[in-house]
Amino acid sequence: MRQAGFVLVMVLFVIASCSKKSTPTKNVVIDGGAIFAENCTRCHGETGTGDKGPDLRQIDYGKDEVMDAIFNGGGHMPSFGDKLTPKEISAVADFVLRLKK
Repeated sequence: MRQAGFVLVMVLFVIASCSKKSTPTKNVVIDGGAIFAENCTRCHGETGTGDKGPDLRQIDYGKDEVMDAIFNGGGHMPSFGDKLTPKEISAVADFVLRLKK
């Protein structure tokens, strides 16, 4: 009887392990430029030259400061901390910093 219980447990274990769906891990590339185009061009223009908002090519910020500005907003700029994920904010900050080059 004890051996039958052990076999039953093993069978259930095998069935359970086979029925799990494996989720492949993907390195999803987040396009900061696309997020910028969707959320920021209205004020900063398509290339960050400014229109209603400042010319982003002229800012003297590091990445952390750009991310903070995106997350918290400031002045007339709205906060995007509740709209974008931290990875999206990081990707937009990278895009903004590339505009300066």
